[in-house]
Amino acid sequence: MAGKKFRVPVVVYMAGPIGFTLIESVAQAWDFLFDHWPGNDSLAWTDAMKRCAEDGAADDASAAFLTALEGAGIGYDRAVEIY
Repeated sequence: MAGKKFRVPVVVYMAGPIGFTLIESVAQAWDFLFDHWPGNDSLAWTDAMKRCAEDGAADDASAAFLTALEGAGIGYDRAVEIY
């Protein structure tokens, strides 16, 4: 899990002074799901946590992460040019 990078980074918009966070890897997605998730109890959240913890493809974890974000109404952007 630790070394797997997303093909396209995800900018996740958050409330608070920071305003956003950049998620570039499966490990960062797992950390975000664990540390910053409202409720930690939806099926989409559970699926995303499972896919991030598995030794599967980063694309599967990324797709599950985006589905969980959408389900929770958390804004994100994959079109932001960072590099």
